Amino acid sequence: MDWVITVLTSGVVAALINFAWKYVENQKQFANTKYLQISNFYRDSSGNDMHNILREWTDILMSFDDPEVNKKMSDPSYLSNLLKRTYLYSSPETVRRLARYQSYNYRTNEYTDHHEMLVLVTGIIVSLRRDFTGDWVSIEETLKLKLNDYPKNESKFRDLIDTLEYDKK
Repeated sequence: MDWVITVLTSGVVAALINFAWKYVENQKQFANTKYLQISNFYRDSSGNDMHNILREWTDILMSFDDPEVNKKMSDPSYLSNLLKRTYLYSSPETVRRLARYQSYNYRTNEYTDHHEMLVLVTGIIVSLRRDFTGDWVSIEETLKLKLNDYPKNESKFRDLIDTLEYDKK
């Protein structure tokens, strides 16, 4: 008789564990599906806007010596609008990087550390690229596209990337 109770108890416990496991698995699948639907909605309805935002940030890095880009960057309304549009379409990680960028802007009126500004902007660019395309490109590789003296300043860039915690994928 004891063995019948043991078998029945084991069966009930196994059924409860199986039910709980299926419930957790379904909740996780629902959350993933919801995230994909939201992501696809933004990509489908706003792909052009997303592309323009990424292009504008990339222009800041790749064409920072262009007078037209400098003029845009010194225009508070342009920058405010770019920040707003970036916030609307980006991931929490990109928003965190935007906040760091803005904190830097409020901290100083003159960009005394060009290396830090370059890392901040590049951090936003690579995060946006991941948001919009799903592809990951490192900050270092992106900086190497523009900077001829990257190898000379590599340790400074690496320290800034580590300090800002931008090496996470």
